[in-house]
Amino acid sequence: MIKNIRNNLEIELPGIKSWNRMTVEPMQDSRTINEKIINYKEWSSKENVKNMKKAAVLVCFFRKNNEYYFPLIKRPMHERNHPGQIALPGGSMEKNEALMTTALREAFEEVGIQPNDVDVIGEMTPLPVPVSRYLIYPFIGITEAEPKWILNEKEVDELIVLKFVDLINSDNGYYEEWNLKDKMLKVPIFKIMNIKIWGATAAILSELIDLSKDSS
Repeated sequence: MIKNIRNNLEIELPGIKSWNRMTVEPMQDSRTINEKIINYKEWSSKENVKNMKKAAVLVCFFRKNNEYYFPLIKRPMHERNHPGQIALPGGSMEKNEALMTTALREAFEEVGIQPNDVDVIGEMTPLPVPVSRYLIYPFIGITEAEPKWILNEKEVDELIVLKFVDLINSDNGYYEEWNLKDKMLKVPIFKIMNIKIWGATAAILSELIDLSKDSS
């Protein structure tokens, strides 16, 4: 799996194709209208991304009992952006900071992953998030052993350590119908036990799943 990811990071990234699987669509009379709430092709244009704030997140794999795992967090309800949602460790880039440094720093500050323990193997496609006007840079790293988790209670409501194969198995087209401001929406979701992952994090993980596939 890691070998596949390494190899696929060296070729054209799936990006928008992967994200579109997890993009919210409007519904009418229980039918999906053939359009997306977010047009990623448009939002990924140079004109749009140049005005966005930059952030970075880290997918940090570690091996336990012959399986690969990685951490997710549940955001506190007091957060301004995406309160209560499941997310990858990460946050805003600081002034004069490299984006990889941002991902490693935030992972340390939020859940205690030691930056020096992480072998960063590559970067996925930067994801535009129109709601918060952030451009998120996702990095993939590996540690030799499970980190010693130290949670920042101001930024993390809950730590979720997820088996990667469970994420892959949840890539099954599951969605929910939500009523938001009197509009019916089809919301694609990764549902794993009582965990629901949607939105920007789901889009990033959708690309990660595609990168883990054998492309030979």
